[in-house]
Amino acid sequence: TNMSDDKPFFISQNSGLGQATKEDDLLHPQQNAQVAADSLTETQYFGFCIPAQRIHAYAYLWHHPNLHVVSGGLFAWRGHKRTVTHSELCDYRNYMSDKVLKGDLHKYRLENSYSIEVVEPLKRHHMSYADPKRQNSVELDYEAVAPPVMFGNGLHFEQPMRVRGELVLRGERHVVDCFTLRDRSWGKPRPEDNMALPSVSWMQGVFNENFSFSCNAMDQAGSSPELVGTALAQPEHETLMGGWIYRHGKVGRLVAAKKRIVRLAQDRMPYAVELALKDEHDRTILVHGQSIASTTWMPWSNIFMPIVLMRWECEGLIAHGDLQEGVWNDYLNL
Repeated sequence: TNMSDDKPFFISQNSGLGQATKEDDLLHPQQNAQVAADSLTETQYFGFCIPAQRIHAYAYLWHHPNLHVVSGGLFAWRGHKRTVTHSELCDYRNYMSDKVLKGDLHKYRLENSYSIEVVEPLKRHHMSYADPKRQNSVELDYEAVAPPVMFGNGLHFEQPMRVRGELVLRGERHVVDCFTLRDRSWGKPRPEDNMALPSVSWMQGVFNENFSFSCNAMDQAGSSPELVGTALAQPEHETLMGGWIYRHGKVGRLVAAKKRIVRLAQDRMPYAVELALKDEHDRTILVHGQSIASTTWMPWSNIFMPIVLMRWECEGLIAHGDLQEGVWNDYLNL
């Protein structure tokens, strides 16, 4: 494990694939102990969607082990919302003592009632939440449909999941039955510095049990005219941070990605995406994406984070999945 790279995972180039173990679904005190930074982070992400209703949801646990602080909760919204605070369901707490994790991640319950249980590591999870006053609630079962994909440094994995259960949104009941990609990160700082970078997009889709993809890439000057000639433009071979294609039981790390994003002029929100991806097994896919629901989050003041539900199309197949971005001040001031 290479602990020397102290960049957050989303701007670190992934050079290989590792192997996740059951212990990786729990906290990582040993790896975390090697990082002294206050911004040392360990996370657990779950999402879900109801595409026919243009409903998208983001659920997160964020532990700062060196500060002994936990943030967490969830957002669920319909259509396009200006910020997460405009969501029909908005309940995320920023400052809780990490005593809420005294039972590790086996099963925890935050102050806002958001709860995750690891039913079977790397296989099954359960999410629950209830806010009777606002008639919001969630009861969901997550089941793995493919093995986790561990990045080469052993500090981040992603996994395709099937989600089934019920969402009650402002009193309206909805059946949830979708695919999603969950992820976990640990052992790295996540500094709040202003970063002189273009937008960084984490894009993923699960078409079925046998076909999914993930790509984390910066905007490229070749398809982003506003970057040309600026200090933010990166050499194209350095814009792919990580990703993979899973197909017919075989996972392959991405070795090339061409990314073109159409953004809305007024706020630079992603609207449409073209992705040409190639993996280490020489498999190529062309993916087209269209935004059907979106919101924005500022997990800290120096970052702007669009969270978008994309309708992905590839070879006649349809998937619905996340496009999440990190956008910093210098880019927004171009």
